[in-house]
Amino acid sequence: MLTAQFLATAIRRVIERSFALGDDVKLRFPTLEAQANRYVPILQALLRYAINFLAVLVVLQAWGIDTFNWLTSPLGQRLAAGIAKVALLAAIAFLLVEIMSAFVERYMSRREATGNPVAVSGRARTLLPLMRRVVLVALWAVVVLVMLSEIGIDIGPLLAGAGIIGLAVGFGAQTLVKDVITGVFILLEDQMAVGDVVKVGGRSGIVESISIRTIRLRDVSGSVHMIPFSEVGSVENMSKDFSYYLLDVGVSYQEDTDRVAVALEDVAEDLRADAAFGPSILVPLEIMGVERFTDTGVVIRARIKTRPLKQWAVGREFNRRMKKMFEARGIQVSGPPRTIFIERAVGSPAQPSAPSVASASGSPASTTTRATS
Repeated sequence: MLTAQFLATAIRRVIERSFALGDDVKLRFPTLEAQANRYVPILQALLRYAINFLAVLVVLQAWGIDTFNWLTSPLGQRLAAGIAKVALLAAIAFLLVEIMSAFVERYMSRREATGNPVAVSGRARTLLPLMRRVVLVALWAVVVLVMLSEIGIDIGPLLAGAGIIGLAVGFGAQTLVKDVITGVFILLEDQMAVGDVVKVGGRSGIVESISIRTIRLRDVSGSVHMIPFSEVGSVENMSKDFSYYLLDVGVSYQEDTDRVAVALEDVAEDLRADAAFGPSILVPLEIMGVERFTDTGVVIRARIKTRPLKQWAVGREFNRRMKKMFEARGIQVSGPPRTIFIERAVGSPAQPSAPSVASASGSPASTTTRATS
């Protein structure tokens, strides 16, 4: 037994040294060390049990119990062959899973010649982990069935029962089946990906993860929404390829619309020259013209084409600079009308008292005075 313990200790040290990773390998495969640390204790335990088992057989053989002859009997050979096949299948399954994981990890952590990480598309970041999980489940299901067959269990009734249960589940869980089928088509058509800002199922937010059945959204307030694919009637993707920030600028009727358009273009050019916001703007400001007339002024529509997810930051900065520009050039924005009521007694001189304002939000575009008696 002391020899067995010595062998187990020696093998443990050999395994630890064999699974030690260099710095270059850790850089290329960031999660490889964590995966190796997960499997090393399992491998050490299996080898320790195997060594102890052989040590027990040797001790029993020394005591006069013919254990090795039992292993050469038909029953012992069949049992040993079954154990060996199960171990081989498990090892192949582990190997295939790790190869798949290493491929996905290598693709996700690619680096350029300069050492900078290569940008991975949202579709790849969505489909590759999902494909890895599907392959993992399917592979282990096949391995378990083959293992049961090798140890003498008839898997025919199990497969038939699984088919009947699957049919019953399909009828009883139609929503679940719809979730899965809809999710597959949404992913294949690349309607959304992890990192996109979308509006689905009446909720909007950034896509944090996508499973085979649900979408995980986090809205602007930080709340997380789990939306089944069956509730996705349509997808509004606000960050696909590029984005627009739409501007509806209301100005007074007294303003020259051409002068306002020039002011907007000057704001846009100043913003494009900014080192922080310029790279996010793809093309110059597009003045679409006079959109409509309102009771308080004229609405001029324009839009800014930006990189995905940058439209809100660019739009807020544009609004801030536009306000300063309008103030500097004396451009008056439109506002709601304000009605002032002046009360006086019948027959008395028209001495205006303190006015009471019916509505006053924003700058007045017009003022209507009405005397009542």
